[in-house]
Amino acid sequence: MSEKKRTPANKSKPKRTTKKKSPNSKKVSFKQRVGILKSRILQTLWSLIWKGGLAVCCAVAMYVVYLDAKVSKQFEGNKWQLPVQVYARAMTFYPDQYLSEKEVIWELERLNYSRVNRINRTGQYLVQGRTITVFRRAFEFYEGAESSRVFTLNFAGKKLANIVDKGGRRIVGERLEPVQIARIGNETNQDREFVPLEKFPNVLKQALLVVEDRNFYEHYGVSVWSIMRALYSNIRAGRTVQGGSTLTQQLAKNFYLTRERSLVRKINEAFIALILDYRYSKDEILEAYLNEVYLGQAYNQGVHGLGLASEFYFAKPVDELEFDQVALLVAMVKGPSFYNPRRYPERTMERRDLVLRLMAENGIITTTEYRQSLERKIDIQPLKESLLQSYPGYLELVNRELKDLVPNEDVIHAGVRIFTYFELQKQSAMEEAITSGLPYLERRFGISGLEVAMVSVNTEKAGVSALVSGRQMRFSGFNRVLDTKRSVGSLVKPAIYLTALQQDFTLGTLLDDSPLQVTDSSGKTWSPENFDHQFRGPVPLYEAFSKSLNIPAVNLGLDVGVHQVADTMSELGVKSDIPTYPSMLLGAVELSSFDVAQMYTTLAANGKYSELTSISAITNASGKTLYKHQPKRENRFDPASVYMTKYGLKRVTKSGTGKRLNKHFPSVQLAGKTGTSNNMRDSWFTGFDHNTVTVAWVGRDDNKPTKLTGGTGALELYIRYLKPLNPQAIADERPAGVKWAFVNKKTGEQAAPHCGPTIQLPLRAELFNPKPSCQ
Repeated sequence: MSEKKRTPANKSKPKRTTKKKSPNSKKVSFKQRVGILKSRILQTLWSLIWKGGLAVCCAVAMYVVYLDAKVSKQFEGNKWQLPVQVYARAMTFYPDQYLSEKEVIWELERLNYSRVNRINRTGQYLVQGRTITVFRRAFEFYEGAESSRVFTLNFAGKKLANIVDKGGRRIVGERLEPVQIARIGNETNQDREFVPLEKFPNVLKQALLVVEDRNFYEHYGVSVWSIMRALYSNIRAGRTVQGGSTLTQQLAKNFYLTRERSLVRKINEAFIALILDYRYSKDEILEAYLNEVYLGQAYNQGVHGLGLASEFYFAKPVDELEFDQVALLVAMVKGPSFYNPRRYPERTMERRDLVLRLMAENGIITTTEYRQSLERKIDIQPLKESLLQSYPGYLELVNRELKDLVPNEDVIHAGVRIFTYFELQKQSAMEEAITSGLPYLERRFGISGLEVAMVSVNTEKAGVSALVSGRQMRFSGFNRVLDTKRSVGSLVKPAIYLTALQQDFTLGTLLDDSPLQVTDSSGKTWSPENFDHQFRGPVPLYEAFSKSLNIPAVNLGLDVGVHQVADTMSELGVKSDIPTYPSMLLGAVELSSFDVAQMYTTLAANGKYSELTSISAITNASGKTLYKHQPKRENRFDPASVYMTKYGLKRVTKSGTGKRLNKHFPSVQLAGKTGTSNNMRDSWFTGFDHNTVTVAWVGRDDNKPTKLTGGTGALELYIRYLKPLNPQAIADERPAGVKWAFVNKKTGEQAAPHCGPTIQLPLRAELFNPKPSCQ
């Protein structure tokens, strides 16, 4: 029996089935996989593209929103940090004013008015006999804007007889616009004169658009046609010969971007231009451009805007430009350095003539005007000194006051206008007096190294009208008027006499001029002497005053009280502490020239104190008044005592230590006082006419002797200062409490005219004897 292998039931063999494969199955599978892969790649790329595109669109949108906010903030806010503009006082006119034709013409010349034979536009004047007809420019004073106008000044004698308007009617007053004496810039080193669009002449606006962007009012900020035209011209020339930027793009570049040349900057420029055009009107954009465009360099400051460029190159307002001058400014827009009329007059004229031709071809000017303009040579004003360096001493005073009056710097940088009491004629006279006077004194007395401080004040307003702070008048360093304190010598004596005349003393009171010794509380002895080392015995007060005798002044000061004299000086306006030892009576007190000016201004104003200032008003860029000076007059002394003190000061210039003044101005009543410190270290003179107080100091910075008294040094400068001016004689009105009386010189008492040596002096009314007898 054969044995058979048994297979376990759970180990049965699996069935195999064989599937028949198509010979092409493997190839189809590969294509499908490639197709799937391609599909996925395309889907991924598309996803990336649309997502990336969306992200880019979002980023661009966000960037545009950012740009829009940036553009709007700057364009609608303070577009520029405008310079502080400082103006002199405006020359005013009124009937019976003490004024000469020469003074008026001098002022008109400083304002760049043209003298003509026939007036037909603003900025011109006509002289016929003793009449001056002026076509005054429009100006925005701090009281408000005033339009241009014609008026005639008629003179008679030494006065302005009357003023008539264009129609021949008499008017009560008129004035010129003020001279601008400074433009104080900021950290941007940009200077501009903002001019509203309507004040730019139409011929200027039309010429600019014809030359720079004739489709300005049609495009949307960017002109594709201009870009393509410029590209074509540049390719043909093989270099950059034409730009495709619109005025809006130029404004965007100048206003918001740097000068970097790159594709990114160009794209930004286009975006900003589109935003500007969408947001703002064409006129607003054109106004901004006219005030922003760069047109040259004035020392370290860029000249921006056609308004300032007109003043910078032609010294006249933009609305007074001739056609050739308009063409020149428009020509310079393309490249103010390349077309600089001061450096490259020939190429600049060629460019100007091209602009004139375009103006004629486009009907902006007539053929006749075109030909006449072509014949005119380029006449550019010489590059003047920086205004910041013109009057640094005075501007230092203005700047100190400005910081107190307007402490907010943002307001200052927004373009405030400061109206001052500065008088250009007085400043010029003062500078000339110093320039010629100091070398003269050094040659005459064999000395060197003299320094100077001078200041003048308008008595009525207590306004500082001229100031020189040192021999180097354009140096903005140490201010000797404001900060140098020196011994004032005999300038203190009027305070002694004013104190005495408020008490029982009169101008005729006899004072003792004998050897004197004064012992102070510490036991030290002081023996004052007169300048000439002479003694005169009893001397009338008025004579001791006019001749500046020391010993009578000390005796009088001790009689009335040193403390009382110090109080009088404080009432006159001295704010610093005043020592109360006896030597103070001869000027052993240190004051600045400004302190002295304050003292004597109170005296000249008949005892009415008002704090000195340089600023009359401040306005912001829109013309709103931020500050207006209102002189506060405080009656600090009785009129009778001040009247008699001023009488003594007048005698100083007639027969006393300042009598040289009378030789130079014999028909003009002036007042003043000389002052000399110990060892002739300081030479002082303070003088005043009817409306101006002036203080002059001459000395050395090292405090060495100068060999100069007040009468030989400082007085010399004062005389030179007054000569080119028109000083008005003092005309004091006698107070009700004063009468004129004859006084015996030897007794000091009132007497009849025929009783011995007498002199007529002002006397308090209560002391007046209507029927004096001989004594």
